[in-house]
Amino acid sequence: MMITLSPRLACIARYVEQGSRVVDVGTDHAYLPIWLLQSGVSPAAFASDVRQGPLRNAERDAEKYGVRDRLTLLLCDGLALCPPEDVDTVVLAGMGGETMMGILDAAPWALEKRLILQPQTKKPEFREWLFRRGLYVSDASLVYDTGRIYLVWKIGAGAEAPCGPIDRALIEKALERMRADLNELERIHREASQWQR
Repeated sequence: MMITLSPRLACIARYVEQGSRVVDVGTDHAYLPIWLLQSGVSPAAFASDVRQGPLRNAERDAEKYGVRDRLTLLLCDGLALCPPEDVDTVVLAGMGGETMMGILDAAPWALEKRLILQPQTKKPEFREWLFRRGLYVSDASLVYDTGRIYLVWKIGAGAEAPCGPIDRALIEKALERMRADLNELERIHREASQWQR
C-alpha cells in the first residue's frame, strides 16, 4: 500500500533528486520520508522531531507502509543528532522562517547540502539570511493546500545570483504560464476568425 501525500508535501517531494538520502526535520507523521522510500526516490531517510509523540506516530506509519528498516528516527532539536555524512538533502517545512534559521545556524554543515525549505513566516528575512550565506532560490513553487497557499523553495549555492527581495524563479514560472495562456488565446482567436469567414 502506497502512502498518499498532501499537495504541499507532494510539491516538496518533486524537488528531491533521485537517490538522495533525506532528513525531514520536524517530521510529525513522517509521510514525506515514507513516500520517498516507498517510491524509490530515496534509499534511506531520517526523520527528526523534538517531541516523542510525533516520532511514535512516524514509527507506527513506517511499520505500516513497510519502510521501517530504512527510516532512522531522531529525537532531537533540528539536526542535532543527524550524521552529516549520511545526508544529501535537508527538508525544513511547516515551521516559521525564524525557527528554520535557528536550526541551520546550529548545523552549518546543512548549508552545504541540498536544501528544500517551506517557511511559514519571515520569508523576506529568511531570503536576506540566505543571501548573506551566498545561497539562492534556484527554484520555487506555490501550492494550494487545505485553504492556504504555501511557498516552497529549492536552494542552491555558488554560481547563481544570491537571493534577492523576490523569488525570481516564481516570476519566471508566472511569465511562462502567462505566455502559454496568451499563445492559447491567440490560437483560439485565429480559429474563431477563420470559422467566421
